[in-house]
Amino acid sequence: MSELRPGMHLADLGVSWTQHPFLYNRFDLDRESIEKIRKLGLTRVWIDAGKGGAAPPPADAPAEDEHIAVAEEKLVAAEEEAAGTPGEITREARQVIRNLLEDARAGKAIEVKNVEEASSELAAALASDRNAMLALGRIRSRDGYTYQHSVNTGVLFMAFARHLQLPEAKVHLLGTAGMLHDIGKVFVPDHILTKPAKLTDEEYKRIQTHTVKGGELLRHTDGVNPIIVKIAEQHHERVDGTGYPCRLARKNLDLEVQISSIIDVYDALTAIRAYHKGRPPTEGLAMIMKNAGKAFDNKLTQLFIRCIGVYPPGSLVRLTGDRLAVVVEPREAHPHQPLVRVIYDLKRERELDRPYTVDLSAQTDQKVVRHEDPENWFIRPEHYLAEPRV
Repeated sequence: MSELRPGMHLADLGVSWTQHPFLYNRFDLDRESIEKIRKLGLTRVWIDAGKGGAAPPPADAPAEDEHIAVAEEKLVAAEEEAAGTPGEITREARQVIRNLLEDARAGKAIEVKNVEEASSELAAALASDRNAMLALGRIRSRDGYTYQHSVNTGVLFMAFARHLQLPEAKVHLLGTAGMLHDIGKVFVPDHILTKPAKLTDEEYKRIQTHTVKGGELLRHTDGVNPIIVKIAEQHHERVDGTGYPCRLARKNLDLEVQISSIIDVYDALTAIRAYHKGRPPTEGLAMIMKNAGKAFDNKLTQLFIRCIGVYPPGSLVRLTGDRLAVVVEPREAHPHQPLVRVIYDLKRERELDRPYTVDLSAQTDQKVVRHEDPENWFIRPEHYLAEPRV
């Protein structure tokens, strides 16, 4: 039992369903399920070596938390390993930002040109496979929030800019701005950034300094467009004047800054962190919508939701007919009827052997009942996004 690791695929618990707390007998293990299994007092369980990471670790293997981070990081490869795919481009962009943050933390000059090149690659991938790129943003490890959040903010910024039909040069610029917007966090101690408990007033004030310090760093870096500096400084401002650092209101906030505030909060709400599992996309959008007309511009909020969909790619939803499905592609004309991949039979409590794709906007016998939290079902929606459509 000590050899169980997150990512392994449980084939059988060896006991009746009445003797364990799980909804079904076969699923991918995570930390919580492993702990529950150990508390059952079982002496053995059966692992399917053909699924998940079933091989026991060597004696000198890294600690369990490292296994979790590595397993989650590898999820990005769910698309393909070949160069030029959305998954590969996303990984490379994350590495660019990781390197840039490390350089900035070490006091070295930052290479904005590398970020601009990564932004262009992301823009091209977004144009060729928009839904895959938006869904890949949901795939995070628990130990790389800042650089993953930065890249996904850039991707969402470009997707929204294109939705607003902004010039392509502006799309690329905003992608770079999104990737650099949180660079000031290199000046905030890690123990504050990753603190799971409520921050003290002093700690919160320290985090707030990342906007001003990020702006200062970028302002004194050659070749940085002023709008990038402004977004770094002002993405926590709010149209009702309740934000920071300067409590600026709508009339003093550029369109790009107002967009950045919506995207930054949405991605932060839905992101996985060391202490935070992330809210489902639909819940994140609901929280953004709740603040429309107050913290966020109402029209921009409505347009953003229309851009990524009421049920964004990668969302897990319950359908009529007692099925679970992963959203593959939203339908702008039918926001509550996306293209979905049906993956789970709730009546039989088992995954489908052959998941299938359904366009809910083209038929009427199935519809979305509500969104579901994937962790409640031990399901990783991203595993199904690369499946071939039928």
